[in-house]
Amino acid sequence: MKLYFNYSIDCELPLNTPSTGPERRPFFGGPKSWEAAETSARGFIERMAEMGAAAGTSLFVYPDVARHQQALYREMAAAGVEIALHLNGLRYSRLQGEQAKWLGEMTEAEQREALQTAKADLEDTLGQPVLGYRACYGSANNDTLRLCDELGFRWASNSSNRYRPEFFANWSGSWPYPHHASPRSNLICGDLPLFELPITVGLTVYYDERIRQPLDLRVETPPERLGEGREKLRAVIEENIVEMDRRAVPVRAIIGGSHNTNPYGNPATFQAQNLEWVVRFTQELADEHEVEFTPASFLKMVEEAERIGSY
Repeated sequence: MKLYFNYSIDCELPLNTPSTGPERRPFFGGPKSWEAAETSARGFIERMAEMGAAAGTSLFVYPDVARHQQALYREMAAAGVEIALHLNGLRYSRLQGEQAKWLGEMTEAEQREALQTAKADLEDTLGQPVLGYRACYGSANNDTLRLCDELGFRWASNSSNRYRPEFFANWSGSWPYPHHASPRSNLICGDLPLFELPITVGLTVYYDERIRQPLDLRVETPPERLGEGREKLRAVIEENIVEMDRRAVPVRAIIGGSHNTNPYGNPATFQAQNLEWVVRFTQELADEHEVEFTPASFLKMVEEAERIGSY
């Protein structure tokens, strides 16, 4: 049995752009500058390769980011790095005025147009098809995955068990492991061709126990929340490996994600060290639980799911 591994970063806009001004409800962050964003993305790719996990490296990119840094993302695409769409309806330059809103608060028609426009935008910039999608902040509704399937995406990788109504993000109780999406709900398995590969989060391990916020594998989590030896990261990975075995999940994966805001290329930083811990723990625990650590793109996991007829 293979244990697939993928770590991705969401490549978002810097703070000082027209699409991150006061009219865009700017309570969220981003890289400090375009230069910092490129340094982060390059450092991430290089660090993953150094750890032997290059095959499991993916980038989710805002269309505006790809257009501004076209040479960078075309270079990465040409090198075989998997690139997918990341979209925030409040931060996309092609959504103006009343069109600019969370994806999860859009009507079906509004969301179809936003996703279709953004997909074509990113494809034109990269010069290649875009097959994957991730909702920024997890903002989605019951139309989202059906629309992704309708628009030609083959897979998606979204939040798991996130409930943030202020972002129109409801993944509460969602199926936490790779599965075909439902045309009726983002919380259950279904029969769409679209394959959903949720981000790995703690089942009993929390970032904040007061509000029962599950811990995920993002590298920016301060070490004091993880333990001196990053014990909580290990616990998240292990309890999911155990639970996937209990449920006899057909395609088993540990999926981490972070952002183009971190200094991955500097091994002295806790962010770079957290990434190393995630990769190392997954390798060690795969051996302990007698599964094969297999770094892979999301598309490779989808192809395996189709080969074995996964639910």
